[in-house]
Amino acid sequence: MSSADGVQHVPKGWRVVSVAGFALNGGLRDGLHRAGMQHRMLVRHDAGGGPPYPNELLRIEDLDGLPLSRKPARTFWHRPPYALPFRLVRYAPMSEKAEVLDTAVIGTRGKFPEFLGGLERTIALLVRDAVSGNHRGRTSLSFDKIAVGEHSRLRPASIDRMISKWHMRLFSEWWSVGMTARPLPEIVERGEAGAIEWLYPNQGDAYLADPFPWPGTDRLLCEQMPFDGGAGRIIALEPGQSGSWRMSGVVLENGRHHSYPCTMKDGDHTYFLPEAPLRGETVLYDLSPDHKPTPLCPVAPGRRLADPTLFKHGGRYWIACTDIDIGLDNNLCLLHAEKPVGPWQPHRCAPVKIDVCGARPAGPLFSLGPHLFRPGQDCARTYGGSVVIHRVDALSPEHYRETVVARLRPDPDGPFPHGLHTIASHQGRIWVDGKRFVFDLAGLRRKLIRRFKRNDASAKDVFE
Repeated sequence: MSSADGVQHVPKGWRVVSVAGFALNGGLRDGLHRAGMQHRMLVRHDAGGGPPYPNELLRIEDLDGLPLSRKPARTFWHRPPYALPFRLVRYAPMSEKAEVLDTAVIGTRGKFPEFLGGLERTIALLVRDAVSGNHRGRTSLSFDKIAVGEHSRLRPASIDRMISKWHMRLFSEWWSVGMTARPLPEIVERGEAGAIEWLYPNQGDAYLADPFPWPGTDRLLCEQMPFDGGAGRIIALEPGQSGSWRMSGVVLENGRHHSYPCTMKDGDHTYFLPEAPLRGETVLYDLSPDHKPTPLCPVAPGRRLADPTLFKHGGRYWIACTDIDIGLDNNLCLLHAEKPVGPWQPHRCAPVKIDVCGARPAGPLFSLGPHLFRPGQDCARTYGGSVVIHRVDALSPEHYRETVVARLRPDPDGPFPHGLHTIASHQGRIWVDGKRFVFDLAGLRRKLIRRFKRNDASAKDVFE
């Protein structure tokens, strides 16, 4: 609101809020202005603003309390540990005491414009939620502080990016599922999965990932994904002779990609919530050993959800997931309902956590004693790099808080040294899946074909 002479006038009853600590582009400026208008606030930008300040000040800072804008964004890009933590703080007028409103950790890998865009979107989300009163408060980060000091000598970011691109071109992922005899309480206490017996360690035509027990049976559900690409399907494994496991049938296959076959036993029902990343395709099923899955309800029409994890707590049904429209690997969203068939409502905070080091779900939640625990994926260095166990300290439709208690890394000397991204327990068995990168010239050819024959952005990302 400006007069003819360019002087801004504040309408009666409106608040004046200044935002600082980051550079402002046109889109971000417009977004902050719209957020302020919705809540009768005049939002101003002052990149170098700092306390004490004449009016209310929101500032983006690093974890040491310094403005994020003190360094160019390019200095954060593609540098180990490939995760950038920052916070949004509030300073009351003329005060130097910071009130932490929010924290976030975003990944720094990929093309620089994508990193910069992700940083700007996250800043806009934090400021928008602070203006609307939906900020998350001081949250516990999954960010691995130990990893920060592991690299005394760093190669230039452009070289690191080039190495990463060629790695993506020449190598493909091979996953398998396995089990460990180490008890779950000991895994959480020691932060180690123990010795893992891998079911199918050798490379073949299709790999297995995302192990989930089928309650009430001795079978295991998992994703089966063709190594040369295509749509994944959900299959069941059953124990054979001498400790072997064999495929017992296809549970879900309809031409569209499905993975992460989350299950939950509730009374006489076994609920089945697989991942279907197309918009509005997430569907809750009733699962029976003798019939095909029966659709019960769509969970989130209009949204694209990754790794939806169904659980029950406090008399309500919950789904923990990652919203792909917010980010592929960096956010935890919650939905809740009074009944499995819905209606499903979003948590007050959407998302409840922004942290590439542990937000994305990594298997079913579990209880030990009076505590509820949530596994999450650390995707900073690579997708599904390790599993982070969080203790859930507060869970309601209005609040969420968790604390990191363990970090399970893949065995560097084992057959799957490059990733560990699901953990699930059932009948004394602890199931995990693991990843290794394999040299794949045929895969390079497939990527070249997609590069030149398809125009969609996902294909271009391989080479641009």
